[in-house]
Amino acid sequence: MKKKYRVKVNRVGIIFIGITVFFGIAAVNTANNLLYLVVSSMLSFMLTSGILSLYNLRGLTIKLVPPAEVYAGRYETFRLIVENHKLLPSFLISFPSKLKNEVVPVVFKRAEAGVEIYFENRGFYESVEIMVATTFPVGLFERYYTEKVPVNLIVFPKPIVADLKAVDHQDAKKGQESLHSLTRGYDEVHSIREYRGEPVKLIHWKASAKTGTLYVKDTYSQEKKPIILSLDMVDGGLEEKISKLSYLIIRFIREGYPVGLKIGESVIKPDTGNMHKRELLSALALLK
Repeated sequence: MKKKYRVKVNRVGIIFIGITVFFGIAAVNTANNLLYLVVSSMLSFMLTSGILSLYNLRGLTIKLVPPAEVYAGRYETFRLIVENHKLLPSFLISFPSKLKNEVVPVVFKRAEAGVEIYFENRGFYESVEIMVATTFPVGLFERYYTEKVPVNLIVFPKPIVADLKAVDHQDAKKGQESLHSLTRGYDEVHSIREYRGEPVKLIHWKASAKTGTLYVKDTYSQEKKPIILSLDMVDGGLEEKISKLSYLIIRFIREGYPVGLKIGESVIKPDTGNMHKRELLSALALLK
């Protein structure tokens, strides 16, 4: 697809154009050859600046590498790779966004930067639009274009804090103990991890003293029971329910519970780990 280059005049450019017009009017009124020479030089300078800025943007290709997890409703940092296929390097290549303007000072053959990209909605994104700009060589003008960069990415739903009572109620109907009753006991130590507000007697003082960070003993009076989440466990509209289930998935997986998901007749079996978490979140992200 052919790139459409656009130009925006900067404040310095407006001043320069104003001075050029002033000298042009003065040259016409006075018929002064020196003023004609000055005006022609200034016009040539603007023309040369425009040609250089256009060449500076040509021959660039952009690639985006997303983070492991991308959520709707917030900015996510992508790794941006810019490749230069010209003989000469490109200078002052910027990638403007609402959050910040990332600038790469020079691109010889390849350079990298981090860009913040915002996704309003969950779902599958085939590409995202990136603006590529430059003020090279002297900042009179900003020349830019927009490019759709392929990402083939699933954006997970925005997590919304959900009440655990609905999950406890489902467990009670099945005759199981509630999540709140599956508290950490004092039997066998399975592992240690960072402190998150547990009772003081569970703090692993030896590990905490070595690292300077509070750690707790992960002990359980019983094994954690699998949890199967469904939309009818939470209240609200469809999008709110999806967001609340996303929160519960993230929380329970982090706490070590095997989590499954039931959507209609489809069931994803309970499991643990980040890969399984992403499978569950992907199913919610693509739900229509």
